[in-house]
Amino acid sequence: MSYQLMAYHLINSSAGMESIEKYHRYLNKVLPSWLELDSNGSLEIKQSALSAEKLSLYFEKSSIIPLLQNKELDSAVSNRLLSEKGAQKKAIDRLLLYLQVYGFPGINLDLEGVKKQNESNFTAFVEEITTALHQHNFDLYLCVPAKWENNGDSSWSGAYNYLALGELVDKIIIMAYDYHWPGGPPGAIAPLNWVQDVIDYAIINIPLEKIILGIGLYGYEWVINSEEPGRGLTYPQIKSLQFKYNTVIEWDQDSFSPYLRYQEGQQEHEIWFENVVSIKEKIKLVKSYQLAGAAFWRLGQEDQRLWGIINEVIPL
Repeated sequence: MSYQLMAYHLINSSAGMESIEKYHRYLNKVLPSWLELDSNGSLEIKQSALSAEKLSLYFEKSSIIPLLQNKELDSAVSNRLLSEKGAQKKAIDRLLLYLQVYGFPGINLDLEGVKKQNESNFTAFVEEITTALHQHNFDLYLCVPAKWENNGDSSWSGAYNYLALGELVDKIIIMAYDYHWPGGPPGAIAPLNWVQDVIDYAIINIPLEKIILGIGLYGYEWVINSEEPGRGLTYPQIKSLQFKYNTVIEWDQDSFSPYLRYQEGQQEHEIWFENVVSIKEKIKLVKSYQLAGAAFWRLGQEDQRLWGIINEVIPL
């Protein structure tokens, strides 16, 4: 069995471009952050001729799936859009025109912050986009928040009906990360047992051949006993802090995740992150469950040892 291995690339990330240049052969799709959708249905195209030209050196056009997000990931944008049929039609028309002009095979829709009361509106919007795209032989990849039960009352994931959405779109990318997040207490980004629970719930509702497991490549740092939110860190930044403060990477067996602590003045810092060991176990889940593949968020953040093992576990 072959798998779809893909990764996200932020348009202005030089570190992401370096990863593409070095490791593109380990991927069969790239998902560049080129598009934003506003609440009035307007489509902002952030890609430049240069960014498209650079990607085309390493990926065929058929392997480039642009990422479409709500503007600045603002929840208000998503929910206003879902309340206006005219704005939705405008968005779909603009999206079709974009794909026809640029010739990409499809789009990756990531509409975040949808409120629970907009569940039916969101599902209907996804159905309309999918129908329009399919009529012109384009694909729709859809990002959804991770959940491990039918938590319809959840303000974060309650609006995303796995069963209904799984019947509509071509692929569903489950964002199986941010179990702990900057606004909460320190902890593992994606505990392995939680990721397994997420998959167990997903496969009940979504066909296996449509499920792409989203895997984070980053970390978060918290200042203990501080009201300040945590901050995101890349693996190279974490290694630099480890070296600077002469600390050691520890291992939490319960979550199967690495972490480290260091002291700066009177403040204790705690960092939880993903490395080659923790990511490899998540990739193994893709194989053991026979999912469609994995999507990495995002290029340039990773422990680069990942690329030495990725195709050992699941081949392209």
